[in-house]
Formats: sequence, structure tokens, C-alpha cells
Amino acid sequence: AEVHTEDEPLSPLSVYGQSKAAGDLAVAGCPRHYIMRSSWVIGEGCNFVKTMKSLSDRVADSEDKLDKITVVDDQLGRLTFTRDMAQAIFHLLGTHASYGTYNCSGSGAVKSWADIARAVFEAANGNGDRVVPASTADYYASAAGPIAPRPVHSALDLSRLETVGFRMPDWEEELAGYIGALMV
Repeated sequence: AEVHTEDEPLSPLSVYGQSKAAGDLAVAGCPRHYIMRSSWVIGEGCNFVKTMKSLSDRVADSEDKLDKITVVDDQLGRLTFTRDMAQAIFHLLGTHASYGTYNCSGSGAVKSWADIARAVFEAANGNGDRVVPASTADYYASAAGPIAPRPVHSALDLSRLETVGFRMPDWEEELAGYIGALMV
């Protein structure tokens, strides 16, 4: 599916996905529960955006020999900022929303990891053209060991969360603020 709904049958692609599915099943057995599903989470600590900002800085440094980076362009989704997810959780609890499963990711356009990397590079140093897109197969073609499969489509349908009165912010607007804070 290009956009995943809460009632879609579980279909994990890896051991990691199987552990998430097992957690969903265990919690769903409780009569009163909330399951909050997310994707592409960005918060404090190490994450994709911080890594891309650091790489952009290296590419911009004339003394560093890194002149470009390669990022997959065939995995599609939207970023989820932890602050926004926390607000969604507090909303569910505060409004006593119906128990069950809710999708929670940034709203807005669905983009690839390469698109996001390009946006970070452009905002940080104006060097978005230094991000080279590649297919997942090409990116991992020379990997020494097995690679856990990743979903092509990670976008989540947000309509259930919206029906209980919460709208997730546009992830691209949140990204701009997040990068701005990294630049201070």
C-alpha cells in the first residue's frame, strides 16, 4: 500500500518488523489500550537529519575530501518529529479518545530519503545538488552481509487521528525549524 491504514493486516518484512508486530498484538489484547504507530522518527540524539546536516557541513568544507553523498530515492514516507508525536499522545489521553491504534507521522507530501537529504543539505549549506540519488538495490549492492528489507512505502494515513481532533503538522515545515535550531 502507498499509504498505510490502522486496520491494514500486519506484514512485517524483517525481524525488527516482526518484533513491532508482536508488540502490537500483545498490547491489542488489553481491553483499554492505545497503540501509536509512527515512521521515520526525528528527535533528540542521533537521527537522519542530524547526520545529513553533518555530512552537508563536510561537503561544504573545502578541506574535507567528501564531495557528495549517495542516498536511497525509492523508499518513500514522511518524517515524524517526536515533539509532535508527544502532543498527539497527550491529545488522545486528554480527550479520552477511543482506545485502539492510531497512525502518527508528519502530514504533508510523501518524499524519499534522498529528497529529505537534499532539503537538509540545501537549508544547511546550499549544497543540495551534492546529494546523489540511488535505488536501494544499488546502494546496498556491495554490502558485505545481509541487509534487512525496508518498506518502499512508509506513509501513514492520518485520518483516524484527525477524527479525534488532532492534526499533525506538516513535516517539511517542522524540518525547516528543526534545521534552524541545529544551525544556532
